[in-house]
Amino acid sequence: PNSKGADQAAAPPPAHPHRSRGMLRWATYAFLLGWLLSPLLMPMPEPPGGLDAIASWALQGPSRDIPVPLMGTYLFKGLNPTLLVDMSYVHSWNPSRRSFILDMAGPGVYVLRDGGTFTGEHVATSPTPSISGRAIQRLFRVMRHSNRFVFNEDFTKAEIHPRFFYSDYFPLCVLAKAFLREELVAMRGGVWKRRNFAPPSNATETDAHYYLHPVVTKKGTGVAVHGGNLRSAKRKAAMGNNTIVHFA
Repeated sequence: PNSKGADQAAAPPPAHPHRSRGMLRWATYAFLLGWLLSPLLMPMPEPPGGLDAIASWALQGPSRDIPVPLMGTYLFKGLNPTLLVDMSYVHSWNPSRRSFILDMAGPGVYVLRDGGTFTGEHVATSPTPSISGRAIQRLFRVMRHSNRFVFNEDFTKAEIHPRFFYSDYFPLCVLAKAFLREELVAMRGGVWKRRNFAPPSNATETDAHYYLHPVVTKKGTGVAVHGGNLRSAKRKAAMGNNTIVHFA
C-alpha cells in the first residue's frame, strides 16, 4: 500500500485544459501575424532590361490573350509613384460577367521605389500620400489588395471594385462597393481615363482622375511599342531616379 501511494504521489498533475487552449490560441495568433507580414520579406526586383527593352518583357503574362481592348502595358499619368501596369497579368477572367482581377501588388504593377518629384506632364491629378513606391506596394501586399474590373457590353467602360484579403466580401470591400464609384473609360488613341465620383450619391464626377496611356499593345502575334508614350515613361522614371521595381 505504501509503494502504491508513493507512485501516485510521484505522478505529474494532468495538463490544465485552459493552459493548453491558451497556448494553441497564441500559436494561431503567431501564425496569422506571420502570414500577414510575410510580404514585407519579399524582394522587389527591377524589370528585366529596363524600359529600353520593354518590348521583350511586356505583355508576357498568362492572360495576354484575353479578348478585351484594355489588354496592354500602360503608363500612369496623374497617379504617382506608380509607373506602369501590364494587364497580361490579370487573372480570374469571367467571360459571362466580362470581369477579371488585377493584383495591385502582384506581377505587372511597376512603381518607382523611392518616389520622386513629379512635375509637368506627370503632376498628380489623383491625390495620393507622399510616400515611396516601395511603401505603397508593401502596404498593398499586406492588405492583399486587388481590383475587380467589370466591363460593359461593348468594353468601353469598366467598373472598378476594390478587394482586400482575396475577397469581394471582406467588410471593407462591401463598404467600398456601397459608397465608392470608380470607373475606367475608353478615350481616343487607346487612352483610358480613371474617374472617381463623390459619395454617397456617386452622381457627380470629382476632379480626382488619372489616365492610362498605352506603351505596349498587341500586334498580331507580337507587340507594338508606342514611342511617344515610352519616352514619356522614361521622363517619369527619371523623376523617380529610375528606380523601377515590382513584385515578382
